[in-house]
Amino acid sequence: MQIDLRTGKHSIEDAISDTIKRCQQSQPTLNAFVRIDRDGALAAARTVDASGAAAGPLAGVPVSVKDILNVCGLPTNWGSRLMQDAAPAAADTIAVARLRKAGAIIIGKSTTTEFAHTMMGSSPLTGLTINPWNPAATCGGSSCGGGVSVAAGLVRLALTTDAGASTRLPAACTGVLGLKPTLGRIPHDLVPEGFANFIHLGMITRSVADMALALETMAGPAPSDPHSLGLPRFDASQISTRAANLTGKRIGLIMQVGNARVSRGMTETIRRVAKTLEGYGASVTDIEWAMDNPEPTWRILQQSNWAARLGKIIDEVENKIETSLAEGVRVGLSYSGQDLQGALNKRTALFRHVQKLFDGFDFLLTPAMSREPLDALHKPLDPISIDGEVVGDMRREWTPYLSLFDLTGHPAISVPAGLSDGGVPLAFQLVAPWYEEARLLGAVAFHEQHHPWQLLDAQ
Repeated sequence: MQIDLRTGKHSIEDAISDTIKRCQQSQPTLNAFVRIDRDGALAAARTVDASGAAAGPLAGVPVSVKDILNVCGLPTNWGSRLMQDAAPAAADTIAVARLRKAGAIIIGKSTTTEFAHTMMGSSPLTGLTINPWNPAATCGGSSCGGGVSVAAGLVRLALTTDAGASTRLPAACTGVLGLKPTLGRIPHDLVPEGFANFIHLGMITRSVADMALALETMAGPAPSDPHSLGLPRFDASQISTRAANLTGKRIGLIMQVGNARVSRGMTETIRRVAKTLEGYGASVTDIEWAMDNPEPTWRILQQSNWAARLGKIIDEVENKIETSLAEGVRVGLSYSGQDLQGALNKRTALFRHVQKLFDGFDFLLTPAMSREPLDALHKPLDPISIDGEVVGDMRREWTPYLSLFDLTGHPAISVPAGLSDGGVPLAFQLVAPWYEEARLLGAVAFHEQHHPWQLLDAQ
């Protein structure tokens, strides 16, 4: 499954030069990048060209990297004015190093919300990143530039993170694939707390083939991430043998996980997806979610993380960061040890509940979001509406399906499911047991083969 961008007389350097030009030209309209590393990308392309047949399996593939992950020689700004003068990183994070070794070309750093804290598509440092389908709709966050750079055809792969929707939501909002693998499948060497961590490294692509090869490249143990230890390398060749069909597969459909409602349009979309899967020979059974909404548990854990990062300086920086982040830090500082341990216990209970569901199902199917993408300028602390009815908090009511599987660690992928009446992407989520990425990608590959989704032309 090697991707070769050498076509005819054109070199990798020529292809990357064209990619950089298109990325630069798109900036005024899409704003997908914090910075584009023209010199570094072209130098890397020349190295790949010089390596000839020895080039790696991702030779020449252009990649964007979310600007909370380190790329050697480039600063990591975290979407925040607090970090705008950060020094260049001294080394690549492990996933970036593995991509480089495979021949991928890092085009630049993609935009993120401030400290990756919200699901909308803007930050105080870089402003608004634009959804290429419809500028009035959010592109989703926090990996906003990652989703846009892939959806617009600027890069083949976006390296992202996902702690509460941050890979799957941007993919869902921009009509492409977003994978959050099993916790630890791709090692994350930058998280300060490695044991109770639920920040996954993820990826956004336009096709399953690209996703499988990227996962094979980045997956595997690393001594700095305890969740990665002991895991075998992911073998992308498994996917072709597992993607033959879905006959006999058991799929559990969860329409709500404690959220108040799902829009009529999204309900119709998910029911249509279920019928399609049944047409492949799978059985789809509705499941009544038996636990509470996972969002309050997620909130305690994540706000505690924000408090640990910024709590000591919040009085100094409160006026320099977004209100939603400052409020989250303040609330995080108010939690007791009992609150935090209670949330950790609840996280375990959620994991065990999902594990039991997989005793009877091969996959779980959910909406990726309870309604179509929100307005691009929707404020993170404002409630959302569904079909004209105000339902409440954004995270609790829009995307609890996504944060749930961050907490449980199960591999989950958002898959395009057509467009809303307003012409913006909709998506479903498919989930598999731990370490069953091959099963998951095989199912989506089969769906992609029989019902390919609409993609935007490359910008």
